Amino acid sequence: MTREDPIHLHKTLGILSVLNFFYRYGYCYLSTGTLGYNGKEGNKHLYILDWLTMLIHTCLALSSIIFRVPRKRISNKPMVIYEEYRQHAMVFTVRCLVVFAIVTTFPTAPGWCTPVAVMACHLLADRITSIHGTAGNTAVRATAKHAKLSPFYQVVGKLYSLYQFLAIGSHVLPNDRLADLAFNAIIAIQSSAFMMTLYRKRIIRGRTHMVVYAFCLLISGFHIVRLIGWWSCVLVTVTFLLRIKTPRAWSNKYVCWSIFLIMSNWSWIVDTMTTSSTLSVSEISTLKGIFIAASVYGLFKVERVMFKTQPKEVQPKKSVESSKTD
Repeated sequence: MTREDPIHLHKTLGILSVLNFFYRYGYCYLSTGTLGYNGKEGNKHLYILDWLTMLIHTCLALSSIIFRVPRKRISNKPMVIYEEYRQHAMVFTVRCLVVFAIVTTFPTAPGWCTPVAVMACHLLADRITSIHGTAGNTAVRATAKHAKLSPFYQVVGKLYSLYQFLAIGSHVLPNDRLADLAFNAIIAIQSSAFMMTLYRKRIIRGRTHMVVYAFCLLISGFHIVRLIGWWSCVLVTVTFLLRIKTPRAWSNKYVCWSIFLIMSNWSWIVDTMTTSSTLSVSEISTLKGIFIAASVYGLFKVERVMFKTQPKEVQPKKSVESSKTD
């Protein structure tokens, strides 16, 4: 019960979201082998329900703006939600909605649409970090000099990071069940925020957060692996290693993911280069997608140069964050 949510909007959306998680993972999967997001080809009434549930999850994330949170991350209290984390949770939930909207509303859209949409969301998240983040110690990445974790928590942190890469990979690859995968990442985003809220209210301890969050990641990760296949998971893992092992100055996540997409479509690229003398419709569409992606990225970089905002360097009292992630 809080004065910030007098009409219980956030709580109502939260309860509906939890019920949808039980419905999708407990009922739909056990009865149909899918998460039930079948698009326009499925039952009309269930299609409306699909949209309603995705909007409920998105509104839940957006409605968190009514609460007061610390402006900056509290280094010795990592499970207290702060402004950068909150806005990132909003953006990544919107990312899930956008992917869902593209695949259900425009099922014949070119394959480059979802990767470009995902990139735009991450560019927005980078902009949020530039405004609200702390240099070298942001919501998604911490430097080695700040990371004084036990070996166990270092491993756990890397597994958390790997899951985030799997979630991104599941959104940028074509898939017959992409609508399921769009929803599937939400459980990781919102279970973490919910556990952090309970932690702040002193209802649970930090270990409970870790156990529940890890369980939700396992559920979501299971569906990612079974839907995108082992080879794609291997490519995601290679992309993850490339990202965290490359020196920070050279570690551009957009370059890493571009390499991932090239390797994922390598057979098609080779066939196109060796068998076609003229550009086909799909090849022209691909070139168009590359141009649009480069334009979106370029516009973001121009905006950053014109309105440059760098997070201030702050020496934390105690570091608790895990390794690099995206």
